[in-house]
Amino acid sequence: METQQLLIVLCGSVVLSFAYLTNFLLLHPRKLRSKLQSQGIKGPSSPSFFLHGNIKKQATPEENNNQELEQNKHTWPFRVFSHIKQWQIEYGSIFMYSSGTTQILCVTDADMVKEISLNQGKPSYLSKDHGPLLGQGIFSSNGPYWAHQRKIIAPEFYLNKVKEMVKLMVESTSKMMESWDERTRNSEGKSEVKVDDDLKSLTADIISRACFGSSYAEGEQIFLKLQTLQMVMSKVPIGVPGLRHIPSKHNREIWRLDKEIKAMILKIVRAQRSPTYEKDLLQVILDAAKSYEENGGDWLPADVAAEMFIVDNCKSIYFAGHENTGLTASWCLMLLAAYPEWQARARAEVLDVCGTDNDHP
Repeated sequence: METQQLLIVLCGSVVLSFAYLTNFLLLHPRKLRSKLQSQGIKGPSSPSFFLHGNIKKQATPEENNNQELEQNKHTWPFRVFSHIKQWQIEYGSIFMYSSGTTQILCVTDADMVKEISLNQGKPSYLSKDHGPLLGQGIFSSNGPYWAHQRKIIAPEFYLNKVKEMVKLMVESTSKMMESWDERTRNSEGKSEVKVDDDLKSLTADIISRACFGSSYAEGEQIFLKLQTLQMVMSKVPIGVPGLRHIPSKHNREIWRLDKEIKAMILKIVRAQRSPTYEKDLLQVILDAAKSYEENGGDWLPADVAAEMFIVDNCKSIYFAGHENTGLTASWCLMLLAAYPEWQARARAEVLDVCGTDNDHP
């Protein structure tokens, strides 16, 4: 009797697992594609092997476009995402494709992109596949929760607020430039500088000071941990159902780093609860969390605690102020070095607008 019951439970588990996987891997993606197609949105045909999606069928630029690409060397999206460019030409400015089991709506119309970014939030898979890295911060949430976060955080990056950070930006940048001068002097005028690494350190220093104020040294340690977490997560395939729950070597490392980052952020948070503490970005997030508690937390999802709201948005500020800015600055310096005429025009414009050191008392 017990054996029969065990077999029934086992068979039931197998059937349920098969039904779940069938829905997740086949039926649900087809349902999403059907909904998009009913709205007139087209895209490449459904892939024969679902784990690859349409990305496996990437197309290379047509031979007759090679000359155009050679003439416009900095149109890198055509090279890196040649399949996107081909689908855009074939299906229009709005089309769909799949990456694994994830169905993606690609929008290349600038006005539509702006409308979506201002009103819709982010796709839900970001908080699932990149949960330890992004949590449910402003970069990965959607709906009312995303709208509330945007209402709180966006004003802190308006022009008048950014102007208040100029002094600390200048201080940090001056220190970096002085370190370059010192290295050059010590090596008799010749020195190899890894500019991208130094710019990443620079942006980390600036955002640490802006976000954590006098606790910026601890903030820099948090950002180093986040950078390590990002590197570990890049080694784990995304989009595979259940993979993030398996206690593999990489997953255990991800869980450990996530726990340490949370503890480090909350340690600073507790130190900043003093009413005399200076105002910084972290304090703005703390005030928002306090407002949440006072208003009953109606805008916060049931599975997100007030402290996680703080932790997740500290991570968001890191990626907004560190990764994007550092990479953009590196790319700009590379282009200026490659095109001296651009460099001369940029320098002339800066001197015309800002003047020289002799122009200021």
